[in-house]
Amino acid sequence: MTALSKLIALEIALSALLAAVAVIGIPKLTDPNTTANYPLAIGVFLAMSATFVAYEFLTRRPS
Repeated sequence: MTALSKLIALEIALSALLAAVAVIGIPKLTDPNTTANYPLAIGVFLAMSATFVAYEFLTRRPS
């Protein structure tokens, strides 16, 4: 596994964690009876993952 692929895997894991906390966790902390919006969490995860991966590909230096 190359350094770039490790970095991308870590960023995808980070985006999964951030999406779960932002869309599901924080609303549950404020109101425990609220419903979780899983489709929104999946959409946020996909958008964040795509952004992180695109950033890495656009900013990496050619070797």
